[in-house]
Amino acid sequence: MSCPCGSDLPLDRCCGPYLSGDAPPQTAEALMRSRYTAYTRGDIGYIAATLAADKRAAFDAAAARQWASRATWLGLRIVSTARGQIDDSDGVVSFVASYREAGKTIEHHEVSQFRRDDDGAWRFVAGDTRAVVVEPKRTAGAAKVGRNDPCPCGSGKKSKFCCGR
Repeated sequence: MSCPCGSDLPLDRCCGPYLSGDAPPQTAEALMRSRYTAYTRGDIGYIAATLAADKRAAFDAAAARQWASRATWLGLRIVSTARGQIDDSDGVVSFVASYREAGKTIEHHEVSQFRRDDDGAWRFVAGDTRAVVVEPKRTAGAAKVGRNDPCPCGSGKKSKFCCGR
């Protein structure tokens, strides 16, 4: 089975050893990928364990568990990394995690900050997030909605007064 993090490696040779506790992630990006994989598997204990100690009190494990279980995980794309290598003490990873929830495809854009703890383990510190709902593109064969037709969103308004603006 391929690892959900998108590395094209089998889970047992990628994020699996991190989630099982057999090995620690060696870079900030590896930790970020393993946290994504943990969300896809509903392993909220791993998410909590990889938080910086000063951030754990504010973590809502129940809400994270509910969100992870509602989502259908579609993929992860790393946009960029800064620092966060084996010899660094901190790092930044920018990524896009795609998922479906309540019939909508969502792209979760985040720039995450990581740091090493005193024990040398990478920890998640904070993330600047933005979620974007991705609307499906209209196909060539799809019927066009007229200005005076009911809006396809189901609001009951005419298209010109709703989504057609």
